[in-house]
Amino acid sequence: MNESREDAVTTSMSLRMKATERTFPFSALVGQDLMKRALLLNVVDPSLGGVLIKGERGTAKSTGVRALADLLPTIRVVENCPFRCDPDIFEELCPWCREKVSAGQNLSVVERPVRLVNLPIGTTEDRLLGTIDIEKALKTGQKAFEPGLLAEAHRGILYVDEVNLLNDQIVDLFLDAAASGRNVVEREGISFSHASRFILVGTMNPEEGDLRPQLLDRFGLSVTIRGIDSVHERVEIVKRRLAFEADPEGFRSLWAEQDRALAQRLRSAQERLLTMVLTEELLELASRIAMAMGTDGHRADIAMIKAARANAALEGRSTVTADDLHLAARLVLPHRVKKTPLEKAELDEEKLKELLQSEAGSGSGEPQPWVPVHHNVPKPSAKGKTAVPPGECVTHLCPTSRAVLAHMPWHRMQPGNHPGRRFLIPFSQNSGAVHGARCPMPGEDPVDLSLLGTLRAAAPYQVSRRNGNGNGRPILLAQDIRLRKRSRKTGLSLVMIVDSSASMRSNDRMALTKGVIDALLQDLYLRRDKLGIVTFRHTTAEVLLPLTHNIRDAAAAVAALPVGGRTPLSLGLHLGLRLLVQEKRKNPETLPVLLLFSDGRPNMSAFGADPVDETFHYAREVKRHGIQAVFVDTEMDPMAGGCGYEIARRMGALYLPVDRLFRPR
Repeated sequence: MNESREDAVTTSMSLRMKATERTFPFSALVGQDLMKRALLLNVVDPSLGGVLIKGERGTAKSTGVRALADLLPTIRVVENCPFRCDPDIFEELCPWCREKVSAGQNLSVVERPVRLVNLPIGTTEDRLLGTIDIEKALKTGQKAFEPGLLAEAHRGILYVDEVNLLNDQIVDLFLDAAASGRNVVEREGISFSHASRFILVGTMNPEEGDLRPQLLDRFGLSVTIRGIDSVHERVEIVKRRLAFEADPEGFRSLWAEQDRALAQRLRSAQERLLTMVLTEELLELASRIAMAMGTDGHRADIAMIKAARANAALEGRSTVTADDLHLAARLVLPHRVKKTPLEKAELDEEKLKELLQSEAGSGSGEPQPWVPVHHNVPKPSAKGKTAVPPGECVTHLCPTSRAVLAHMPWHRMQPGNHPGRRFLIPFSQNSGAVHGARCPMPGEDPVDLSLLGTLRAAAPYQVSRRNGNGNGRPILLAQDIRLRKRSRKTGLSLVMIVDSSASMRSNDRMALTKGVIDALLQDLYLRRDKLGIVTFRHTTAEVLLPLTHNIRDAAAAVAALPVGGRTPLSLGLHLGLRLLVQEKRKNPETLPVLLLFSDGRPNMSAFGADPVDETFHYAREVKRHGIQAVFVDTEMDPMAGGCGYEIARRMGALYLPVDRLFRPR
């Protein structure tokens, strides 16, 4: 039996080498052991829910994913089936294969390598889920389904590079399919469902923004990788890469035996997986770890047990141990630990080790095998709980602290009445949710055709157009064309211009400004907005943070704001305006907003004219470009000579004294 299994692996590897492009061998990757282990565990147990790999540029994220596909064995599929159906599982056959079986036809079977399907950043909902086959519908008059990327990825790997840059709606769709194992399409009068089981791998660079916590929790495992610090290993990386580029086939042959042995381990682990022994003590330990780390829901408990079981199977053991659970916790918990939006999620390794050591010390007797209990355990009575006085829960109080309002008056901005991604953009081109059909605009190309709307518009005129011609095919004219009516949500592109001159030291203005900014960052994070920070002082203005979704970097930049020097306010407005104009050209659907924190007292010329006149000029430029603005006046003395209100009036901005953004004590 072992010989036949090895022959199958050898055949699989040879077919793979012929069918795929020249990829770097998985066994030749240097370091990044945690990433490689997370990928292998998802191969052993695809129900883990995929892996999210976070890391800086050039850390072998994409290389590792592509190399993984070479390790997977070939699969038996129905020949010419676009869904790559498994002929041995009738329940997962697509409707087309089921029709053949019901009609008594035999399904021809072939072996194919596992696919690695890339999901591009610009993917539309139709391309992901599938849509109506327009060509066949127009030729035959019948509605037919055209499979999408989820059909191509069935029984393979779905690779999503830069997943944090995808539209949240697209991320929701493929995460739903990964969790349920099926893709259900309801659109254009068509209802279609097919199996879609795949290994999900997402990669991202945290510097470009993070995923929403709700989406992060849907990934089974998460790994954060960094560049290798060892000189020896970095040199080895360079040597192997140069050798691969000089002779790809020769380099692959050097590592073929290691890859073949690893593929054999994966196949053995898959066969051993469901026979693994889980003890009651181990299940209780997993739940205690999840509660101690403050995770929400029960996904963490389930994923830890699955990952520990898969790791034990990969190591060739029949029993899951605490060491397996320790590794599983390092992969399952980092993206699930509770945190505030501006804090970085990190797993407390010391706390995890203490929990595992305390469990090891308290264990007694032989471990008992786990037996499932199919009933709900009654909740403990409230009478048995103890409470502590609220005063004991307070660690410290600052007598001068004031709570900052956690919102800004975005309702004064147009369009819409909600912040962030709540802004609804109608008639979005080729993306967004579909809300029926519409007539094309004058001169608009019919690139987003609504077939159902077009046929409905042409239906009342078919009898008169056919004029006795009974071939049954619809006759369409240009006036019948209808396009899909779409809309999608967009967010703010907000540039924050902060005065950090010497005048901000008086009356604790900079501390107040930072307090308002911290409260604002919370809202921007939740609404998935883009933020840039410009500061001006002495004779220069600089971009502390370019427009980005990474709000955590913004919080660090605000905390380190320097103070001192003169006030070149016009230079700060000029630089902030330039950032927003560039963003409008790149992303016309965004809503640009300029938020200025200053005491309104420019005293430094940037272009040779009067400082106040220069400031008024750029304030008018902000209004001319249609950029909405908010001026937060940090001047606390009503008798001071600041011209903040005049600057706001020329910008067409909303004028707010800074003390209006604080609740009374």
